[in-house]
Amino acid sequence: MSIISVSDLTHQYAVEGREKTLALSNVNLEIKKNEFVTLLGPSGCGKTTLMRAIGGLVSPTQGTITVNGKKVDGPNQDSAIVFQSFALMPWASVLQNVTFGLEMRGVGNKTEREHKAMAAIAQVGLKGFENKLPKELSGGMQQRVGLARALVVSTPVLLMDEPFGALDQQTRRYMQEELLRIWQEDQRTVVFVTHDMEEAIMLADKVVLMSARPGRIEEVIDVTFPRPRDPDAVERLPEFVELKEHLWRRLRQAHELNAA
Repeated sequence: MSIISVSDLTHQYAVEGREKTLALSNVNLEIKKNEFVTLLGPSGCGKTTLMRAIGGLVSPTQGTITVNGKKVDGPNQDSAIVFQSFALMPWASVLQNVTFGLEMRGVGNKTEREHKAMAAIAQVGLKGFENKLPKELSGGMQQRVGLARALVVSTPVLLMDEPFGALDQQTRRYMQEELLRIWQEDQRTVVFVTHDMEEAIMLADKVVLMSARPGRIEEVIDVTFPRPRDPDAVERLPEFVELKEHLWRRLRQAHELNAA
């Protein structure tokens, strides 16, 4: 049974003084409960637009989206989003940033919210940093705060928009491993936008490969490596290398077609 259903989705956007741009065209996608799905495609193909539409932050021109059996017509209680830019309140402590979403949703009293937030902070490995300000944290730690803030609201769907894109390579790899660990414990549905082929394969149950703009679903690939995954071991598998090469061929074809 699908927890996310995207049907005949098309989206155009307009910039003042310019012609409308077709970002997505006739997108159909079904995502099952507890699946980890990565969206991969050329730059500008509409990956983030699709994710934001699922989260209710974009109103599509045509088509429908349902999440958890309900039609999406705006920001909703069933999805939480982790942004690439961290999007933390700079004047607020880690604890205050994590409790903010609970407060906006009217969850419990202050004591209950802080109890839930402390558990999420510990889950992402930041116990002891709850009173720090964002400026006192590294980029990787700030992204952990963003992840904790999304986890604490306990939505069935977690949307992640290139959350590790701004991190250095070592920190990015560590955060990928941490996300695999947390997802194994948490088991909620994840839609993860990335432009990194290795990341897309390593994290996902399914890789959704999108075409160059206007974005369409070119291929949905099952990733069958067993979980829990050891990234070092998986990357040495011939199947991993073959899948990466397949994705690169498809992405290069899309780039060449778009440039023609």
